[in-house]
Amino acid sequence: MMLDPDLLRTFLAIAEAGSFTAAGAAVGRTQSAVSMQMRRLEEQLGCSLLRRSAHEVALTPQGEILRRHARLVLNAQQAALAALNQPDAPYEISLGIPDDYALGLLPAVLKDFAAVHPNAAVTVTCEPSRDIIHNMAEGAYDLALVTEGQGPVTGPVVHQEPCHWVTAAKGDAHRRDPLPLAFGPAGDTYRRWAIDRLVEQGRAYRIAYTSVSMAGIRGAILSGLAVSAMARSSMTAGMRALTSAEGFPDLPNLRICLMTSPRSRTDMVAALEGFLIGRMRARAGGITGNPTPVHKRTRQRRDGAKL
Repeated sequence: MMLDPDLLRTFLAIAEAGSFTAAGAAVGRTQSAVSMQMRRLEEQLGCSLLRRSAHEVALTPQGEILRRHARLVLNAQQAALAALNQPDAPYEISLGIPDDYALGLLPAVLKDFAAVHPNAAVTVTCEPSRDIIHNMAEGAYDLALVTEGQGPVTGPVVHQEPCHWVTAAKGDAHRRDPLPLAFGPAGDTYRRWAIDRLVEQGRAYRIAYTSVSMAGIRGAILSGLAVSAMARSSMTAGMRALTSAEGFPDLPNLRICLMTSPRSRTDMVAALEGFLIGRMRARAGGITGNPTPVHKRTRQRRDGAKL
């Protein structure tokens, strides 16, 4: 059995006014309508709520109990309606992103978003771009930031930045032969770029350390175990970029695309989507565009030019 809020509201009006006539005026009903409502409420609850006399209406012990709970019920209902009517009603947004972007690019953007939309709750899940793109097709995320070239992406390019060969600031891994490398698993964008250029140079290399986590790759670099390639925003203290003068060729620019699930197109998802596009493009100097078609990326890699 559910208690009708209209009946509870009228009941509380009677309890406060002490008469059916005054209660009817408060809730906009006639005295007879108020009486009918109270009969319905008492029938539903199976007990007497009001004690009537010629001069006043008082509450029975059961009526006193209901008054306390009726106020809580109506307050909770009002709170729920108020929350739903807010432009930023609490809503959890799921965002997929590789962990190197999560550390280097995302914190400042989410901080600004939270300042504008304080009631939004963003759940961030870190995994490789290829996995994110696959899981996005399964409806796992509302939004996702992924590396161009890791799978079919239709969303816009929202960020690009230079990539660098990276070694420990005080290490000598970059002088070793064969060159020790630390990268993600086979298919990783940075790994593919690096190996393509080393092969073009005819330089010997070996994969010394493999990790799906950027934290693991950073650890290998900082401890002097290996060289890697990464975006400028992913570099940390204790690392330095290697130059062409040291024998390391230029790498392509990293391009990041924003994907949106068509099954999760809510106002809050659209708000975060617009915020990510605006803030990340502004940070990258106003880049616009869509992902590079696959056939162009393939041709450019074969020609040795930048993506």
